[in-house]
Amino acid sequence: MNFKAVFVTILLCFFSNIGFSQTNDWKFIKKSDGISIYHRKVGSGNLKDVKIETMFDCNLSTITEALLDVSSFNKWIYKVDHSKVLKVIGPNQVEYYNRIDMPWPSSDRDIVAINKLYQNLQTKEVVSEDICNWRSLPEKKDLVRIKDFYAKWTFVPTANGVKGTYIFHSDPGGELPAAVVNLFIDEGPVNSIKGLKKMLKLEKYRNANSHNIVN
Repeated sequence: MNFKAVFVTILLCFFSNIGFSQTNDWKFIKKSDGISIYHRKVGSGNLKDVKIETMFDCNLSTITEALLDVSSFNKWIYKVDHSKVLKVIGPNQVEYYNRIDMPWPSSDRDIVAINKLYQNLQTKEVVSEDICNWRSLPEKKDLVRIKDFYAKWTFVPTANGVKGTYIFHSDPGGELPAAVVNLFIDEGPVNSIKGLKKMLKLEKYRNANSHNIVN
């Protein structure tokens, strides 16, 4: 191996280690109502990524039915007051739109994202990813379009139910007071999960498996 190849290999290892450290630098914040909350700093501002771990008392297909019911997002996702499917991309992949009600005097936000849900048939693990796709729809004058967003659910069946891990990253954009940003970091994901747990008790989710999930 020549010097150049050795140098490139060292650089790759160096940056790989940096990336690994950053992606795992979670700080435990608190545990409440069976929900464990972790944060990690993003950049030099007020933004933080959020990770939440909790248990669900239902099977995987029930969770999947609720997560892919886009029209009901406004019933459980924090501050979402309108949601709709824009395009069905595949059996378990959709593009959707959410409008978010922000506290006055902040402007309301909206988001366009693609949700992809898939299952590892060997381990039965279910993963749901939401990736921002803001350019897909023209921006509206009275709304601030969120252009930096990512969320990922991982569901693993256990002897005591389903363990869920949620990772959330978002920059709401525009000028927002730190208190409003922290509201969506601290209260938003937790309230959404509490809302999801209530939705999972509905018979329309418990008695359905339209996405052929292996429980």
